[in-house]
Amino acid sequence: MTAWKVAAGVLAGVAVGAAARVRRAPVPQPLRGRALTVTTPDGLRLAVEVDEPESLTCAVVFAHGWALNRHSWHFQREALAGRAMLVSYDQRGHGDSTAGPPDCCTIEQLGEDLHAVISSVVPPGLPVVVVGHSMGGMTVMGLAAARPELFGSRIAGAALVSTSSGRLAESTYGLPGLFGRLAPRVTPRVMGALRDPLITPVTTLPLTRYMAFGPSAEHLRFVNRMVAATPAAVMAGFFHGMAVHDKLAALSALGEVPTLVMVGEHDRLTPLVHSHRIAEALPSARLVVVRGAGHMLALERPSVVSAELSALLERCGQAS
Repeated sequence: MTAWKVAAGVLAGVAVGAAARVRRAPVPQPLRGRALTVTTPDGLRLAVEVDEPESLTCAVVFAHGWALNRHSWHFQREALAGRAMLVSYDQRGHGDSTAGPPDCCTIEQLGEDLHAVISSVVPPGLPVVVVGHSMGGMTVMGLAAARPELFGSRIAGAALVSTSSGRLAESTYGLPGLFGRLAPRVTPRVMGALRDPLITPVTTLPLTRYMAFGPSAEHLRFVNRMVAATPAAVMAGFFHGMAVHDKLAALSALGEVPTLVMVGEHDRLTPLVHSHRIAEALPSARLVVVRGAGHMLALERPSVVSAELSALLERCGQAS
């Protein structure tokens, strides 16, 4: 048996053990806003939902993470309802949005998709706060790299939650010793071997538990349904897209607006070092480390994330 197969088996074993300790939290019922479809310049259809306030003062655009969908922002949409125009959408290939060819599974393409959503949905002149989790945070960086002039003019603020500006190909995913050293070589092979019949709520549950959550696995089934509904080609394509993602230089654009950086203490996918690297590049940003939480910060600590986003909206209003 080859080393990568041994390592993959150990990772699965660790994940299964973690899954056995899952606490069965209630599954949130998805919120329903005004449904829209945004067509990207390359012809894909992005599913969008808009929660309308009584008066328009600003818009918050939520970009979700890898193998998730717009419903991962469930509790933040509840908490901020009425405060702003809330725009949540499914990234290409995720949720109800259509997928393109493998060569468009890049952070640069997601940045352009975010621009298409803002341009198509948010009324001209309305200030925008962009909020991204994991791959969604990288999406914000992709937009900053391509269109830095938007930050400080069209875009009034940004939140980067459990994300990275690059060097994810070095990740050990929290595995110790030899297995941690093998992870950067093994994981791309495992992702390349993924096929749709292998992705079911049963097979994805252990890894969702291990990779996405800290010690408390609140709303695990809610997240796992999103993961299991993501096509294998989309998972693999964007995994490789994130591995080559490098947007440290693009962060300078975010220095023009109030920026929030948040990360969970036990994040295995985008560990603390990644958020510290972002904060070092953005000395004016607010860095929040949430004790005892993992990667799915918005669902593990919804009140903390919502409170920080609310405070960010206040800072953006004062800055404007």
